[in-house]
Amino acid sequence: MTQDFDDYAADYEALLQRSLGAAGGDLEFFRQRKAALAKRLLRDAPPRRILEYGCGTGGNLPHLAAAFPGSAVAGSDISEKSLEQAATAAPGVTLYHLRRGGVPAGVFDLVFAAGVLHHVPGAARDALLAAMAEALAPGGRLLVFEHNPANPLTRRIVARCPFDAGVTLVPPAQAKALAQGALLGQVRVRYISFAPPALAPLADLERFLTWLPLGGQYCLSAAKPG
Repeated sequence: MTQDFDDYAADYEALLQRSLGAAGGDLEFFRQRKAALAKRLLRDAPPRRILEYGCGTGGNLPHLAAAFPGSAVAGSDISEKSLEQAATAAPGVTLYHLRRGGVPAGVFDLVFAAGVLHHVPGAARDALLAAMAEALAPGGRLLVFEHNPANPLTRRIVARCPFDAGVTLVPPAQAKALAQGALLGQVRVRYISFAPPALAPLADLERFLTWLPLGGQYCLSAAKPG
């Protein structure tokens, strides 16, 4: 990682909220939209076991639990202090420390990662995708959400964020190559985050724009063979 998130865990939510000022500053809006997209993409085969890889302070975990009621939701991270915050944000969720044995292999129907890949140095990204793929059960799905470097507002938000200092955003084509290198199939990129919170009623129209490479973020989806 380019940053030690133990240093930011206590103030993570406030810092991220502040950096999102240019986009409306509503963290829960963006989190809910990601969970809603995951639910739509997996509606034909809802996951029974879900892992958020790089869950940080746990903000996405309640939204994933709400999107997939009855599923077992777990989180993982390398930051001890972030996991302490996540335990409060999502009581009862299983949490794994990635530097203390990692996560079980081959058991999760969905591995979900949001804003993780760009915090990993380029040379280590192959290993990260391989670890996510290893956690998937045969036939399991991977969803990776990343900032779109082609969007100028996204670049502005990243520049405002203290724990994004020095990161290199990951172009969609590179993310697809990483997934394919991890031997995942059905690799596809969808563009998201066209509508800010102030225009929330228009958010449902985004499903018709997923082909347009100007969204604030993108979602990479892939599947493990089997």
